[in-house]
This record gives sequence, C-alpha cells and structure tokens, in this order.
Amino acid sequence: MTLLLIVAVLPWVLSLMLGFGADQLDRRLNPSTAVVLLPILSMVTAFAVAASLAAVAAVLLASGERAWIAVGIIISAWMLWRVVEVARHVRRVVVGASIASEFGDEARATGGIVVVDSDVPDAFAVPSGGGAVVITTGLAEALSDNELRAVVEHERAHLRHRHSVWIQMCEVAARLDPILRPVPSKVRHAAERQADESAATLGRRDTLSAIARTALLRAHLAHETHTLASTGGDVVRRVQALSEPPRHRPDRGIVAAGVVLVLAFTVISVAMFDVVQDVVAPETGEVATSIFR
Repeated sequence: MTLLLIVAVLPWVLSLMLGFGADQLDRRLNPSTAVVLLPILSMVTAFAVAASLAAVAAVLLASGERAWIAVGIIISAWMLWRVVEVARHVRRVVVGASIASEFGDEARATGGIVVVDSDVPDAFAVPSGGGAVVITTGLAEALSDNELRAVVEHERAHLRHRHSVWIQMCEVAARLDPILRPVPSKVRHAAERQADESAATLGRRDTLSAIARTALLRAHLAHETHTLASTGGDVVRRVQALSEPPRHRPDRGIVAAGVVLVLAFTVISVAMFDVVQDVVAPETGEVATSIFR
C-alpha cells in the first residue's frame, strides 16, 4: 500500500509544479500552446487532487478511530467548500453570459461589431449570444483607422480561438485547487499574446500602437472589467513582443510531456476513485482498501 500512498501524493506534486512554475511555462511556450496546454493540465490536476482527497477522506472515515474520523470530516468539509466555490463561480459566469448575450443578438445585424456610446475607451469580446466585438465610441474616436482595425481583429481572434472557454477552465480548476491560482492570469496573458499576433497580420506597428494607446487611455481606470479586454495581460510584455519579429519556438517536447502527464493523472484519478469505491461500497468478497496500510 506504500505505492498507493505515493500515487495519492503525486497530484499535489504536479499542482505545486504548475502553481509555482506557471510563469516560466508562460514565458517558454508559444502563446497558442500555452493557452490550450495550461488549462488542460490545470483541470486534470485539480480533478486528480480532488480524487486524492476523496480517497484519503474515505479511508479515514472508515478507519473506526475517532482522531482519524475527525481528520476525515475536516477534509470532507474542505472539499465541500471548494465545490461550493466552483458552483458560485459557474453561476456568476452563466449570469454574466446571459446578460452579455444581448450584444451577440445585436451583432448579428451589424456584422459582428457593436459600437456603444461611452466615453470610456474600451473594446472587448463577448462570446455569448453567438459572439460579438464591442467597441466604445471613446476608443473608436481616439484610434486611427488602422489601429481600430487591429483592435477589431484582436477581439475577433479571442472569439475564433475560444479563449473564454480555456480561461474559465483555469478559473474552475483554481477554485477547486487554490494552489493553481497563479495559472489563470498566465493563460489570460497567453490569450492576449495569441490575439496580438493575429492582429499583427494586418500590421505589426499598428497593432503595437493600438495596444499601447489603449492602455494609456485606460491608465486612469481602477481596474479592468472585462476578461477579454484589449488591455488585458501584461501590456508591457505584449508591447515588447510586438516590437520584435515573431518568434516560433518548438514546443513539441513540452507538449509531449504534457500529454503523458494528462494520461498519467487521468489514470491516477480513476485509481483514487476506485479506492473510494472499495472503502464505501466494496464488492462482494472484496476487502476495503487503505492507503495507510
């Protein structure tokens, strides 16, 4: 059973590696790779951590010793709390998407672009309601035609690559496993960089100018209100990247390692839930499994 105990600890090792190594992975990977690989790894890791906790809690609750049962209750309560946090987040996202869907309805008649009369300089992508690019008059009047085209293409890239889905995968994983909290911000940055490179096909200088000018126009605002706004991520790093020729580094090795980890931790999750089943409802003739024996 020592092997089983080691397997139960492995998800936490990967969780710590992702949580503390997210910045290095973001800087090493191409944005198109990071925006997909990090969310998948986060979800698999969070699920494996939850499975590990469930297995430990089940064994402790079935131990018959008061001290261990108390620890098992604490673990179960913590897991329930994390699940409630996930449910609250999903509810907020669903409500927000429902409200924003009116932009998508309006965009069907305007070629996918909705212009809002507002002095606040802003542009963002709304994935609900069929998708829409929303631009305020405050921003449209401040940018040149070429810069405005770059902003529109940037936001369309968010919709085209379904960045909101990948970001929300990370958000859910981080609420289930708080160690992963640094990951969503890195995925947001990768999403912005990928959208920047899409916009740069219309002109690298115009894209750089549009991002820098928009960031300066919004510098007086206290915080960003939209997940996929054009001034998201690390703006300084984005401008620096656009000021250089595009670089395409090989990610095949890291992607291959990521696939192996996804498969391995999927197997671990199944094994941990099998432990729970063995303890809670063992099959006829089956002895309850304990990861402490």
